[in-house]
Amino acid sequence: MRKKVLILVVIAVVLFFGLGAVSNLVSASLVPIVGDSMDWESTRLMGRHGIDCGRVRVGGDPKAATDCTLKAQAEGTPFRVRYDILGYDSAVAGGIARTPSGELYGLSFDGDPSGQGGISLFRQHVDKTQCPQPTHLWVNPKGRINCFQQQLSPPAGITSPNFEPY
Repeated sequence: MRKKVLILVVIAVVLFFGLGAVSNLVSASLVPIVGDSMDWESTRLMGRHGIDCGRVRVGGDPKAATDCTLKAQAEGTPFRVRYDILGYDSAVAGGIARTPSGELYGLSFDGDPSGQGGISLFRQHVDKTQCPQPTHLWVNPKGRINCFQQQLSPPAGITSPNFEPY
């Protein structure tokens, strides 16, 4: 009986790690082609006629994307912007999207909440939080747009709307 249990445990562990590796290989190939959940959600929110103000990679200069966002907001045009943030164990990003009806949302993206690195096609997650009313867009000290607060600070909790604590 112990031998059967041990065999089942070994099979379960092999499947767990083996399927995780396959998932990561598939994700690494497909996500650059089809986009991730942050791309899908921000595109859905801004609609077909919105302005894509761009994606700022970790260490990149946010000025052009931030200027585009402020201009689109001033003109009342739907938009999206994404700022990649250095994550500990997966791809992380924050962003803002404006809908055609003028609603603003903060987006927070985690490429793999289970911490297996990169972006998982199946485990990635984006949170959408409506910006406080009346809406105000701030440029934080890193040069990135934020609708929740101007300063950088640690989030109050894991679900805090402050998507850029550092």
